[in-house]
Amino acid sequence: MPENLKITGEGAERVDEFGRGFNEKLQHMAKQVVASLYMLVRSVKLYEPENSIFAKPIELLRETINQIIAKEGQLALQIVKETFYINNMLVKVDVQSLDNVRELIREFRDRKIGGFNLTRPITAEELRNFVFIFAKDHGEIPEDGVAGRKLFALRLVRWSEIQEKLKDIDKDVDESDGQKVDRKKYALTVYARLIFFVRKFLEDRAAGKPTLSYKATRLVQDMVDICYEQRTHFLGMTTFREESEYLVYHSVNVCLLSIVFGAELGLTKPQLRDLAMAALFHDVGKADLPAEIAEKRGALTPSERQQVDRSQLASIKTILAEGLSRASIMKLIATFEYAQDFGTAVKDARGAITMILPKGSQSLFARTLAICCTYDALTSKRPYRDSYGPDVALLLMWTEMRQKFDPELLKVFMKVMAIQPIKLLPKYQQTIALG
Repeated sequence: MPENLKITGEGAERVDEFGRGFNEKLQHMAKQVVASLYMLVRSVKLYEPENSIFAKPIELLRETINQIIAKEGQLALQIVKETFYINNMLVKVDVQSLDNVRELIREFRDRKIGGFNLTRPITAEELRNFVFIFAKDHGEIPEDGVAGRKLFALRLVRWSEIQEKLKDIDKDVDESDGQKVDRKKYALTVYARLIFFVRKFLEDRAAGKPTLSYKATRLVQDMVDICYEQRTHFLGMTTFREESEYLVYHSVNVCLLSIVFGAELGLTKPQLRDLAMAALFHDVGKADLPAEIAEKRGALTPSERQQVDRSQLASIKTILAEGLSRASIMKLIATFEYAQDFGTAVKDARGAITMILPKGSQSLFARTLAICCTYDALTSKRPYRDSYGPDVALLLMWTEMRQKFDPELLKVFMKVMAIQPIKLLPKYQQTIALG
């Protein structure tokens, strides 16, 4: 189970969506603020704010907020789509906390609150007044709180104000020289360019004049930029297939799935770019396999299986050809680890998996890549089997193949795909032969 999804970057790469440089100390305090708000908002449904159980959590929140104000001169909390920003910095959360954050955002949205601003220290009493807003439906809530429990240092920001600002930002991004850019069409264009690049990359590789993989960086960055804000719109592109060019489409589809999935996990754009580059080239070594093995309809012999396994080494050599850098090292680690099982399945007397015991400490990129790669492979037609539908593919991943994946990440991926495969089939149909 991952304890922290944050991946440290270097220098200028540690920049979040709104241009705010990443600050480790502020990030730590910001996560405390969001976690405390969730606990307080949840508890006020059961107890009055004056109850003694609120004393310690409110005091902790007060101290954290005032530390941020002392350090930054202000605390501006905003909800941007499905995430929190504090002082224009994305608040990253662990996988285990994603549902809590979404629930907290729903509570804000239901009261038409988009955030709040503070420029001077806040008292515990005022925090109690703020928490009281979530105790019940108060109707229209002014920026200074509800009647009898006014806010003085803290000022609420209406949900509609945040949405108007986001529309203005989107308009500035979408319009250039008076011409509106259709993001979906542009995404399809970038997707097609990536297909062309990988096809040419593999052709050059076969001819003995391989193109360095870093030349795909600009295209990958374009896809990250497009998908970052409207991630779910582009999952449909991964249904594009061409059986005769399986490796080409598989590489690009896994790249796109990784971007969408990584964005859901809260990765920054630079991190998404590195993850997507690893995904794009994770399987290129399979291009060296003889056609009689790559397209074989029956079971592989032990010798043929060894050749398939050795293709991973060829992928690693391809990455090494571009030299060693922070980005290439991360790609190497992900390419080496993603094919390994995440853990060992513990089964009950009936053979059902009850838990997964992690074998080691795989990188986040490897755990993410393993899920995206397997999903795309299962939903693709192969010479030895037909393609599985998304629901069956996820069911297989959750049952027969479960030991291969980080179960917490797999749960998130299933939510990203908007499918709950565990409930799709009756029990007597939940054993499927992989062929």
